[in-house]
Amino acid sequence: MALDSVQYKSVFDLHYEALYGYACSMLKAETYVDDILQNIFIKLWQSKEKIKPETVKSYLYTSVRNECLNHIKHKGVQATYAQTTMMAGSTSDHNNQTEQKELHEKIQYLVNQLPEKCAAVFYLCRQSGFSYKEVAEALDISVKTVENQMSKALKFLRSGLSEYLVSWLPLFILHLINL
Repeated sequence: MALDSVQYKSVFDLHYEALYGYACSMLKAETYVDDILQNIFIKLWQSKEKIKPETVKSYLYTSVRNECLNHIKHKGVQATYAQTTMMAGSTSDHNNQTEQKELHEKIQYLVNQLPEKCAAVFYLCRQSGFSYKEVAEALDISVKTVENQMSKALKFLRSGLSEYLVSWLPLFILHLINL
């Protein structure tokens, strides 16, 4: 038996306040709690055909826990990135320019080593900003082939740049964005 709109409203009224408190206790702040709960209740509504009324409470609490943990993890990643960016920014401009130039040259060298079809897909996706579908149409290949070629290209680049990734990860990410 699926949740109907009356049951959904009653579930919302019955559990929202307790879920709000639970999420606040996990996040230690109220800033993102409304958004998290809104997403969870939207997912509940979208899954109303699959969820049995007797499992709704455990579904909601499990969802809140998972969303809060994902949020905390995401904030940790953001903090690490910000710290890495600040550390990278604190080195002298000359060193940064030299490192960026060296990284750019290495990337260009590796891209030039890609097989022709793989390089064409890579350039169209990354440099021209085409979607996989647009690249597939332009090269008269399937979207799956575009995905496979991009996967090959990125794997090759990661492999070739592995020595740089630890110390230059923030620069590498910025470079790929600007390719």
